[in-house]
Amino acid sequence: MGKEDNFVLLDAFRKKCFVIDWPLCRILMEDKEFPWIFLIPRRPNIRQMNHLSPEDRLILMEEITVASNLMEQLFPTDMLNVAAIGNKTPQLHIHIISRNKQDSLWPDVVWGRQMQKLPDDKMDHNLSVIRTAFAAIPMESACEGKVIIHSKVMET
Repeated sequence: MGKEDNFVLLDAFRKKCFVIDWPLCRILMEDKEFPWIFLIPRRPNIRQMNHLSPEDRLILMEEITVASNLMEQLFPTDMLNVAAIGNKTPQLHIHIISRNKQDSLWPDVVWGRQMQKLPDDKMDHNLSVIRTAFAAIPMESACEGKVIIHSKVMET
């Protein structure tokens, strides 16, 4: 029985677009006007980072770093918003949002704001770009004593 066997997404996440499963996290994409992904550790009943095992916390930080690097490479980004809030959705999830000075809410935060839904063609394009880029990264190596820096695998 694996650590993720009892993992179940909360209903709020089931409506998001599936990107990929990495060693720890399921990655989903938001359909709003900003390039926005969620990393959700596939562990049951986890609400906060400090509830993860020490090993899983290290893997989570690696996956956040790699995902952040990819989002910066894929989209015009003046600032990445990376956050784990969870007040309304009590399942550990990390938001990674590519923000730029031309976006409709700059420089304000996106939390609790009305945002436009992406048109279907833009949504399909972003999802395809993200899926392709994220699938190309050999994340299994993060669990084999290797560290990925700037999306390149390096021996430790």
